[in-house]
Amino acid sequence: MYIDEVLGACLKGKEKFDQITSKNRILSPLIRDKGELKKVSLDTALERSIEIIKESSKPLLYGFSTVSCQAQLKGIELAKSINGFIDSNSVICQGKVLNTAKEMGLTLATISEVINKTDLLILWGANAAESIPRLLNKILFSRGKFRMTGREIKTLIIIDPVKTASFGVMGVRDLSLNIEPGKDIDLIRVLKEECCTPSGFPADGVAGIDQDDLKRLLIQLTNAENAVIFIGQGILSSQTSVNVVHELLDLVHMINVKQQKGRMSIMMLGGHYNMAGFDQVALSLFGKNHSLQFFDNNLVETSETIISKLSKEDFDCSIIVGTDPISHLPWKLSKVLMSKPLILIDNKKSATFNVADVILPSALTGIECEGLAYRLDHVPIELQKIVNPPNNIISDEELLSKLIRRLNPI
Repeated sequence: MYIDEVLGACLKGKEKFDQITSKNRILSPLIRDKGELKKVSLDTALERSIEIIKESSKPLLYGFSTVSCQAQLKGIELAKSINGFIDSNSVICQGKVLNTAKEMGLTLATISEVINKTDLLILWGANAAESIPRLLNKILFSRGKFRMTGREIKTLIIIDPVKTASFGVMGVRDLSLNIEPGKDIDLIRVLKEECCTPSGFPADGVAGIDQDDLKRLLIQLTNAENAVIFIGQGILSSQTSVNVVHELLDLVHMINVKQQKGRMSIMMLGGHYNMAGFDQVALSLFGKNHSLQFFDNNLVETSETIISKLSKEDFDCSIIVGTDPISHLPWKLSKVLMSKPLILIDNKKSATFNVADVILPSALTGIECEGLAYRLDHVPIELQKIVNPPNNIISDEELLSKLIRRLNPI
């Protein structure tokens, strides 16, 4: 069965279907031989993968944000059986928010809550119009169970150094704040001071935002019945010397303490579609949402992450699943990753594909195979199979299961 036309999908959904026949689709297993990638059978590629893993004493597993929760579970099982370290893309993205929210006892909002209750939406470092094309349609223009009117009673605030496409939906009652790059922490701290002991904003404003807009911002934050802050990549990838996320969530906590008639909650706008899934799977198994280190089939305490592991070169092979760290990570870390044997499980070619030693092609979850995934608001949904994959390609879950069985034959 083939797909002739895709109707009703957003741009990202259409892109996913286009991947079925894309020129960069990986359609067969490959291994590197004398510097060249050569097509081989799946058995040959799996055997070469087993050789690499068995020769390793410090395997590193990374990715798992574009696969099903069942595949994530198998990835953790594989890491456990080989004394490996496993991390997801979440550790450098929304995992920072989840960890801090968990420590502070803050609740995460769901899309249904936002539609039904929210009267104030804040996009902080988030370009929802392009990163999640239909989100604003759902949360900004929909009429909810407890909000019988839609856009006319909802206020949108955008805080971003770049005038993104999201600014195009701003109305007369909304507030657009072009903050200076890297100055989020300054704005947050001034807002916290005003929440505790109001003394007046600086006359010349803060972080490129003038005094009048600062007052409007604080009034909106403290007077909303139900508000939600959408935390985007813009703030997650900002300042490294201070914990911006912790400061922001502390502000949310302070506002909730003062709030008389409602509450403020948060939502994370992550990148990959099942990034929240790995967090949920790891939390349910070990009470920790990323950076899992195993020894003798047990989880051991560690403060390491994928970044520190690469920085210290504390690994001797890597298994990359459904991501492209060679493109995403700083070049210094990418070079370290390239220097050790690398096994890639993915469905599309990438910079990581070009340097991998073994490549195992996988089916597209939600199109060519089924599986569970968690939405950006951490609500689980079942993805269904629509068509058969080409060349009898199997799922990420099956590939990882085959590796586990070959490493631990009954």
